[in-house]
Amino acid sequence: MTLLASKKNEGGGRMTFMRRKLSTLFFVLIIPIFFIAGCSSNSQQSNSNKIKLNFFNQKPEISSQYQKLAKMYTKEHPNVSIQITTSGQGGGAAALQAKFASGEAPDIIMLGGLPEIDRYKDHLVSLQGLPATKTILPSLRSGGISEKRLVGLPVDLEAYGWSYNKAVFAKAGVNAAAIHNYADFVRAVKKIDAQKDKLGLSGVFGFNGADTNSIASVSAQFTSQAYDNDQVKAFKSTEFPWKYGTQMHAYYTLIRNYSVQPILSVKYDPSVQDLFYNGKVAMIPQGNWIVPTLDGIEKGFVQKNLGMLPFFTKNDGSDRLLTGSSWYLGVTNDHPKREKAAKDFVNWMFTSRDAENVIINEMRFVPATKNFDVTRLPDDLSKDIYRIGSAKNARAPIHKQYPNGFSTQVLGPYIQRYFVYDITWKQLEKVVTTKYRQLREIQSGE
Repeated sequence: MTLLASKKNEGGGRMTFMRRKLSTLFFVLIIPIFFIAGCSSNSQQSNSNKIKLNFFNQKPEISSQYQKLAKMYTKEHPNVSIQITTSGQGGGAAALQAKFASGEAPDIIMLGGLPEIDRYKDHLVSLQGLPATKTILPSLRSGGISEKRLVGLPVDLEAYGWSYNKAVFAKAGVNAAAIHNYADFVRAVKKIDAQKDKLGLSGVFGFNGADTNSIASVSAQFTSQAYDNDQVKAFKSTEFPWKYGTQMHAYYTLIRNYSVQPILSVKYDPSVQDLFYNGKVAMIPQGNWIVPTLDGIEKGFVQKNLGMLPFFTKNDGSDRLLTGSSWYLGVTNDHPKREKAAKDFVNWMFTSRDAENVIINEMRFVPATKNFDVTRLPDDLSKDIYRIGSAKNARAPIHKQYPNGFSTQVLGPYIQRYFVYDITWKQLEKVVTTKYRQLREIQSGE
């Protein structure tokens, strides 16, 4: 009995020992599993918090600067990554439509004009509550409004007028400050033309007649004031405004007579980088978007040699440079989980001092915001543009509010035909009037 009890006790001890070993082994094995599971859970949670934003940009010339802004922002916000897709040079609108059609709607989109904003209005969220909204210049707000909602913020402030080469004007003995009306302007043009050979000019103007966009921006000088420079009013109108048609005819005729020939062969890049920069022409009808190109060729060229004159439309002493924005940034509602992050990034671009430094010094944009310290701008022309564009009497161009296709398929081609004497002005007016109404009615669904 004693031996049996002893063996029982020995067996029980062994079982207890084995149970302890198994219990210990269970904990040894299970703890790493919980640890790995915990790490996996944290990793998944970390990945789930990571937000990837898609930004569709239609200005190729500033793609690298947007990339820089994205890197700056994601460094401060490591949970956000930003992919920038750029498509422009006339193909941006089609590429953006393809994105939406394929179900890959971007989170942030650059849009050109109210017709394009209207196309995507059901995808755009209101930006009214953003702090950045309060900073926008009043004259630019209407360009981002759809059905009374502010859905777009202006990318920059642009001036539309005549860019003139100060060196050519000086050699020709023309004082830009003494040009106050259309008659003065014509006298200056004829004075320069009379010295064309001596000055080594190919023409007084270097108008890029091959580009329908430039033709459209010139037309804004005569159509904008007919709508009181109200972009929403212009967008809703079914009639092309001929209130300043006489002046429009006079200017396009002046361009035809004194520009580099053949006028339809002149393209945008050569008109800026060759003709204007090299002093082969005195003027081109472009705005401050040519600033980065010119200073990129020669640092300081803009400060030394670039000036701007307005078109004299009213011709009553009140004419000034048109100032507006061709492009607006919007945020889409297609990916609700990314909407707040997209708004935050857009807001940062308009309110951050670091972002602003890139915008004014590297993009060479004039800011579209109020209460900006004008002394921070790197050249005098940009300072003048900001003063004009931020004034209460600022005048915005409305050519971006023409019906889709009007500039490239109607106005541009028919002005080109006028340039080569293939159509009279009266014939042009008739076609433009009819086509404008038809396009507007079709696109408005009326």
